[in-house]
Amino acid sequence: MATIRTRGFTLVEIMIVLAIIGLIVSIAVPAFLKNRRDAQGSACNGQLDSIYASKEQIAWKKNAHANGPIIPFNADEVNSYLRGTNVDDLCPGGGSYTIGDINDADGLVIVPICDLEAEDGGGGVTNMAQGLHIHRRSYNQDANGDYTRDTIHTFAN
Repeated sequence: MATIRTRGFTLVEIMIVLAIIGLIVSIAVPAFLKNRRDAQGSACNGQLDSIYASKEQIAWKKNAHANGPIIPFNADEVNSYLRGTNVDDLCPGGGSYTIGDINDADGLVIVPICDLEAEDGGGGVTNMAQGLHIHRRSYNQDANGDYTRDTIHTFAN
């Protein structure tokens, strides 16, 4: 008498394949989310740097100096110096920008900030103590890797 063989997978084989797929997903998804968060934080910092650079150009063009007039923020004027960014847009990580006036009473350009939490912002430059993203030229990093605000800058509030 011949035995009849049916084609297909046993329940044990299917369960092993599902366990392997689950293991791969449990390793890959957290790494993907971290990379996404890091990219959003870096994009936020890049936009902050672009906004700061446009404010520097406006301050230079309007001859901002110590004891001179404070140049008020004008979104259209700042946007005219930006490429692909609008100061009214949210940051890529979902935070919002605080721009401030162009300069302060000492003639210094005011640094824009983002309220995106530092731990939610991934990599890039963040001011961990303040929990804010700030542009890369406005911080100092100590030997421990901690960020502190550069005291020669005025920050938007």
